[in-house]
Amino acid sequence: MDKQKLQNEICKVITAIGGRIKWKKELGLPARLYYYFSKKEPVINIEAFFLGERFGVIIDAEQKRRRMFNTSPFRIITSANLEDFKHQFDAFKLEKLSQ
Repeated sequence: MDKQKLQNEICKVITAIGGRIKWKKELGLPARLYYYFSKKEPVINIEAFFLGERFGVIIDAEQKRRRMFNTSPFRIITSANLEDFKHQFDAFKLEKLSQ
């Protein structure tokens, strides 16, 4: 699954249970050209809210870079595929609902 399709599927999972997408990374050709020439490609693919908590989603993060995101002021979910995202998001939902 390509990044754009995966990003759209992840957005559907988030919004299906009442989450809100604040921002998602543009992945079309004009955006890719802009990122290439400006060297300012955003790291986070999706920024969203669930039950009032802000979180980010990074698609295809390298294993060595994943540790860096654990120091972020808000939760970051890193995933390479939809099943991995759903597993981590389910754990996040259970944590939020048990509070």
